[in-house]
Amino acid sequence: MSLAEILDEIPKLSFAERQELVRRAVAFDESTLTDEENAILDARMEDFRRAPEAGTPLEEVRDSILKRLQH
Repeated sequence: MSLAEILDEIPKLSFAERQELVRRAVAFDESTLTDEENAILDARMEDFRRAPEAGTPLEEVRDSILKRLQH
């Protein structure tokens, strides 16, 4: 599967699946993270697992940022 094909599939994933994708992507490069950064990521992932509905979907965050940039 090409990178373009993979990128085309990302929007089809659920929020939880995208979070897992990010977690795994970070895990490939953990050697560049400090212990403190890893602790922050672990805490945020645990928060998400406890209350996934408390998060804001990426689309909403992106739309909000784009809206602010247009003003």
